[in-house]
Amino acid sequence: MTDEALVLGLDVGGTSTRVLAVTPHGLRRGAGRASGGNPTGLGPERAAAALAEAVAQALTGLDPADVRHVVLGLAGGGALPSGEDMPGGEAFTRVWDQTGIRCPIEYEPDALIAFAAGTAAAEGSLLLSGTGAVAIAVKDRTMAARADGHGWLLGDRGSGFWLGRQAVLAAMAELDGEGPATVLTDLVIESLRLRGSSPVAGPASGADAGADTPLTAREMVAAVMSEPPTALARLAPLLTAACEGGDAVAKAIADRAVEHLAATLTTVRGPDATSPIVLAGSVLTNPTPVAERVRRMLRERWPDAEVSRALDGAAAAAWLALARIGPMPSPDVRERLFSIPTAS
Repeated sequence: MTDEALVLGLDVGGTSTRVLAVTPHGLRRGAGRASGGNPTGLGPERAAAALAEAVAQALTGLDPADVRHVVLGLAGGGALPSGEDMPGGEAFTRVWDQTGIRCPIEYEPDALIAFAAGTAAAEGSLLLSGTGAVAIAVKDRTMAARADGHGWLLGDRGSGFWLGRQAVLAAMAELDGEGPATVLTDLVIESLRLRGSSPVAGPASGADAGADTPLTAREMVAAVMSEPPTALARLAPLLTAACEGGDAVAKAIADRAVEHLAATLTTVRGPDATSPIVLAGSVLTNPTPVAERVRRMLRERWPDAEVSRALDGAAAAAWLALARIGPMPSPDVRERLFSIPTAS
C-alpha cells in the first residue's frame, strides 16, 4: 500500500450525503457534501445525483485510480444487498462508473456505521433514536441482530417522530378537554405557526373582534397533515423545553420513550452483557430528557458496559474502509481520522 492510496467513507442519509477521502494514516485528502441520498425515500435518480455531487467534491484534485476501497453507510436499518440488487443500485453503479471508481464498493446499514462511529470494539450494541429508532447487536464488526427500525407507521418507538407525535396528541387532548393542561399545547401551537388562535377549545363565534379565536384540535390536525409525516420529528425538542419547565405530561412522555427504547435494546442485548453500548441519533446524543433517562437506565441495567456517543459517520465508514485494505487502523490513526485533520 503506497502513500497515495485512498479510501472513501460515505454517510448517506435522508437529509445529507457526506464523503471523506482519507489516507492510510487517517489524514483527510478531500471531503464532499450534498443533499440526501437515500434511494428508498428519495428515489434512485435523485439519490444518485446527490451521491455523484458529493463524491466529485471529495475527489477534486485527486486521482480516482488511487481509491482502493469504498464503504458507504446507507439509511435503512437492515442488512443491505450489494451492487445493483440494492435499492437504487443501478443508478449508484453509474455514479461509480462516471467518477472513475474501480475499487470494491461496500454497502453497510447506517446503524452499523454509527456503532463504528462510537467505538473501535468489534462487538457491542447500538441504540439509535433520531427521526427513527433502532437497536442492533454487532459481532465481528457485522450486524448480528436488529430490533425496531420499522419506520414511523409501524415502529420507531421512542424516536424523534414518536416524541413529536406524542407532543401533538397531548396538546390535542387538552384542546378536546380529554387530557390535562400542559405547556406542550402552547409550544405545539407556536411550532405549527398557529398563533392568532388561543389554546382553548370551543367555538369561535362570540369572540370579540380582534381577539384570538379559540383553537380546535381539528385545526391542529389539519396543520400536521399538511406536512410529511416524519416532519413531526422536528417537534421532539419541545419535550426538552417542557420537561425543563417541570411539565408533568412532558415528563411522562419522556419516561414512556425510555421504556420503549429500553425494550428495543433488550431485544438484542442480554442482561449480563458487558460489551460497549453506543448511543446515536439526535434524541440520544444531545442533552435531552430522554438521553438523560436512557443513560441512567443503562447504568442500572448494564453497569459494567462502556457507553459512548456516535461521532462522524463518514469518518467511521472511512475507518472501516481502511480496515478492509490493510491491518486494523491503530488508535492513533482512528484519533486523527475522527479529529479530521487536513493533509498538506
